[in-house]
Amino acid sequence: MPDFGGAGKVSVFKGWNEHRCRHIYTDIFGMGLAAMTFKEFVASANGRKIAPLFSDPGVITRMEAMSRAGLPALKAIDCDIALAVGSLDNVEKQHVGRWVRDILGRRGLRTVRQIDWRGGKVFSSGTVYAPIAPALPPSDPPRTAMRPIEQARTVLAAGRNDATRTIDTVDQFLADRRATWRSA
Repeated sequence: MPDFGGAGKVSVFKGWNEHRCRHIYTDIFGMGLAAMTFKEFVASANGRKIAPLFSDPGVITRMEAMSRAGLPALKAIDCDIALAVGSLDNVEKQHVGRWVRDILGRRGLRTVRQIDWRGGKVFSSGTVYAPIAPALPPSDPPRTAMRPIEQARTVLAAGRNDATRTIDTVDQFLADRRATWRSA
């Protein structure tokens, strides 16, 4: 097995092996080609040509709109990338996809599914993104937390607990319970 600069084990099958943030692409014959990392791609000629697209708010808005329509975000910038760089190899395409994921992730979107499409100038597949489900506001507790509170109110309203019959709120109920437990 040939040595690929201490990059770790290299399989003779097609695939990606990751070792110390460095990818080694191996073809069927076991010949490895060192692929660039994401940082190297951003600093490369193609990365510098694509970077202005990802700093344009209009482009990011178009990518979000494509995802809201159920289409891959990359479809919005496919033609722009084709005009900027012409074509990309598979590793560079993956880095562009990662770049999109990082940008849309910072804007509160997550990956939903992968879609293939025909007629793309550079890309033939991409990821659809969707907003991350918003958290419940603090004033609206989950229903599972409301059940015990409602049960406590029912007990209070029925007058089954003589020590706490005149309590107005659950907080007062709990405070009285704690005081009863401490005194016992």
